Amino acid sequence: MFRIGFVGCAGTGKSTLAKSTAALLEIDFLSSKDVTQPILERDGYVYGAGVQIERFLANSDRQSEILKQTMVRYKVHEQFVTDRTVIDLAAYAVKELHEHDAKTLRKIHDTCRELSETYTHIFVCPWRDAPIKDNKRRTLNQWYQFLINCTERGIIREWELGKTAKVYVLKSDGFDDRMAEIAELLGSE
Repeated sequence: MFRIGFVGCAGTGKSTLAKSTAALLEIDFLSSKDVTQPILERDGYVYGAGVQIERFLANSDRQSEILKQTMVRYKVHEQFVTDRTVIDLAAYAVKELHEHDAKTLRKIHDTCRELSETYTHIFVCPWRDAPIKDNKRRTLNQWYQFLINCTERGIIREWELGKTAKVYVLKSDGFDDRMAEIAELLGSE
């Protein structure tokens, strides 16, 4: 059984890799956009208006809603590959909620930690010190993304996820090389 999560900040290739990995394994791909896009549309988010999308999503109510919908998706799908994990969700919540809503943050943290133990594999897409491609959806501030990357990697260590899942930090660059690396890692098991 595979329950694979790709972790990383914006612009590191998670979605493309996750979708291709799901196709390779012939299992469900759970796109984070299927959860976040309706929330953005409902709450009137306007791309290009200058508000960082991660900060717009990262308020107590939206984060809690994203987590609830993620929990439902994980219950419905026995096997899956996802391009955003509860590790990512926890990192953004810690970054954005730590000063404003400690009670909700504790609940999100604890629930994410428990759910993170259901992954069989975690592939970390490392931050790159390079301009982030503008897809009109992500925050282009590379230092904000660096902070998220460091928080995610710290969460993985703090929660000791290597004990419950196989955690791989991708070493290669470029889609083809990364897919070859992923195929080799999954095939060697």
